[in-house]
Amino acid sequence: MKVTPLDRKIINEFMSKYVDGSYKTPMNAVRLNADHTDAHRRMIFEVCNALIDMGVPFYTEVKLKCGRIPDIVCPTYIAPFIEVLSSETEQMFLDLKLDKYPEEFRNRYNSGRLKSFILVDAKKEFSKEVIM
Repeated sequence: MKVTPLDRKIINEFMSKYVDGSYKTPMNAVRLNADHTDAHRRMIFEVCNALIDMGVPFYTEVKLKCGRIPDIVCPTYIAPFIEVLSSETEQMFLDLKLDKYPEEFRNRYNSGRLKSFILVDAKKEFSKEVIM
């Protein structure tokens, strides 16, 4: 996938500011965690496959400087983080994980929806509209 100079700049700034540089983070490579459920891993693959089709650069299993490891990081997309929920609910994510991300990623729209996260339910059939 060819990345534009503007996208490369956005990615580089995001990676240097938020990502722990001591770990290798290949772009557009689906890295799966054996500790996740089968449904969770399959949904990560489905989302990443759709991102490739849409031409969106992404990273998986990236360790952030804050200690979090989001499922999918897309610095140039409409939301930089895509979290797949399998054994947890949206409310559990909000209560247990959101406050561990940098404050600038916790903002919400007037509707209450998070600006920096797309939450995908692994128990539902995947549709590209979920991430758009």
